[in-house]
Amino acid sequence: MITKIINSYDIQINGQLLRVVEAGELKVSAAPFNSKTLLMNEPRGNKYINLITYRENPESDILEITLDGSDIVDNKEILLKSFVQSLVDRKRIKERENYPLLLDGKELAYRNEDLCSSLLYEINQNNDIYSVNDKTLKIVETELEIEVNNLTGIRDLIEEIEHNFDFLVLYNKEKCISVNKNGRIIPYPVIEVISLLTEKYQGAQLKVLTGDNIEIKNNKFNYKYYLVSNSQFYIDDTDIYEEGFIIK
Repeated sequence: MITKIINSYDIQINGQLLRVVEAGELKVSAAPFNSKTLLMNEPRGNKYINLITYRENPESDILEITLDGSDIVDNKEILLKSFVQSLVDRKRIKERENYPLLLDGKELAYRNEDLCSSLLYEINQNNDIYSVNDKTLKIVETELEIEVNNLTGIRDLIEEIEHNFDFLVLYNKEKCISVNKNGRIIPYPVIEVISLLTEKYQGAQLKVLTGDNIEIKNNKFNYKYYLVSNSQFYIDDTDIYEEGFIIK
């Protein structure tokens, strides 16, 4: 028997996935199921998905949000801006000059004209280690082909390198791949990594593992979101998977 239906939609930004749910959809739970956990772990999801829930405060127009991921959540600013742009496009909120947000008790605000780009970060270097936005990065230049069909070789190389940085970056012929501090390969561009590579290899065209070009203009990383799907999730009390599952 279906006990609850949750409406959501998914967007992707340069391959980074974001699932969006209005907080009211999660007000009532269907015990013993945890609705938020199910939304993170349902079969069409994957290990890279992020979940954002939101509520617009009617008195202040502030978007009160939570952001969750199954691993480290990268590109928070990019995700949040794209999320706001998607709400405007879908007429969930009114278009205006500025959009105030409240995340983890911290107030943020984005201008309407800045929703599709982010400034690159400043770079600091100490020997062969770089500091970008309070993250530590190391670049390894390699002759290894950075292609999806060469993931086994890429993984073997990563295992040979001592890795205690926020991001380990492999670079070859304008293509790059990043590995986070949990050892997970990141197929999408990370703004700290893009900031570093743009500074280090000025004039070079940058591509990520998927082959997508990275657009830099006026020291800004430009991006746009794409709608992946509109979804309804049905919670059935006969389901044996109380926390859902991810197909890997």
